[in-house]
Amino acid sequence: MKKIILTTAITICGSFFLTANAQTTTSFGIKLNGNLTNVKVSNLQGNNSSFKPGASLGGFAKIEFGETFVLQPELLFNYTERKEKAEGEKLKFKYASVEIPVYAMGQFNAGNGKVFLGIGPHIGYGFSIDTRTEDLPETDPGSNKLELSHWYMGGGVIAGYELENGLMFNAGYKLGYDLSSKDKISGADTQTISIGIGYRF
Repeated sequence: MKKIILTTAITICGSFFLTANAQTTTSFGIKLNGNLTNVKVSNLQGNNSSFKPGASLGGFAKIEFGETFVLQPELLFNYTERKEKAEGEKLKFKYASVEIPVYAMGQFNAGNGKVFLGIGPHIGYGFSIDTRTEDLPETDPGSNKLELSHWYMGGGVIAGYELENGLMFNAGYKLGYDLSSKDKISGADTQTISIGIGYRF
């Protein structure tokens, strides 16, 4: 696992090293995605994971190495709500995460804009807020709560179209794997399908 983390760190650091030592053009933008997220919580009996709606908001930098190759690091805040079953009890929780994807992309002229396709790693920190068991009385608010704070990493793909005025449309898919230690009460792997819009300044 340490090798995976080190590889990701080298990839990200190497990307910025190349940026500093090559003729590049850098611009910035914001993006908003509608997501379908599957949070697969470990150590829950009868856990039937499924995709639930959510959203992500953040910004990105677009670093262009010539006309066709682009490096795009992003900073995103993700949020979703869901229900799970733990030992016969209905558990409701709100899950959020902050993550940094870095995509290596190709872009090609098409009509009045550019088509782009990319792939790359991401690392993030996920946490659960306002977790509670629905059937327990309010006098015992701390019982059977999930502890989902965890580091995760994974990879993803992105595709989309950017108009000449900077408006862009994108779709993507990401997998995230829990990096927390095995002695935690619960861990969480994630899958996310996203469709969104953005604007590059």
